[in-house]
Amino acid sequence: MNHGFRKIVCAALLALSPCLLQGCLNVATSGAQAVYNRHSIEKNINDQYTTMQAYKALYMKTDKFKNANISIATYNGEILLAGQTPEAWQKDKAEKIVRQATDARDIYNLIAIQSPSSTLTRISDAWITSKVKAKLIASEDVDASQIKVVTENGTVYLMGILPPEQASAAVDLASNTEGVLSVVKLFSYMKITKKLS
Repeated sequence: MNHGFRKIVCAALLALSPCLLQGCLNVATSGAQAVYNRHSIEKNINDQYTTMQAYKALYMKTDKFKNANISIATYNGEILLAGQTPEAWQKDKAEKIVRQATDARDIYNLIAIQSPSSTLTRISDAWITSKVKAKLIASEDVDASQIKVVTENGTVYLMGILPPEQASAAVDLASNTEGVLSVVKLFSYMKITKKLS
């Protein structure tokens, strides 16, 4: 190989090496994040499966809730039942059915005993949920990936696992969103403590 050509190839490789190394670092970082996030992904899949089981039990295996509007959300193995049932027995029965159909750690039964909300109200609730989620994602004070947002009849329910200061920031953001009538927080609080040796 020509000596001059060899110098040019070496110079080019030296110039490209930071880019190549950066690419390797990105792959290594992405791999580490994937391993770190695997538990989170598994947890999300389990939560979605639990929600699906609950909906199936309430709406496919019985016709007792045809005149009701029950929203089901699961976060970290905990289920939220929100919405409306015209009869008090339906509220109690819904919880019993969901408890038997799933392996939920806790069930928050916040179903209101009243006529189901209108289609217009449900569209408004979906819009409120989108606005709250967008605010959480845009915020530097909150890890939006750790929060589930559900809106029913203008009431926003927040589920997640957060440090207390992030939970407080999330509630403030949701409370100051147009259309929100009230905010219900169903957080588990994360506290980081130093171990004294």
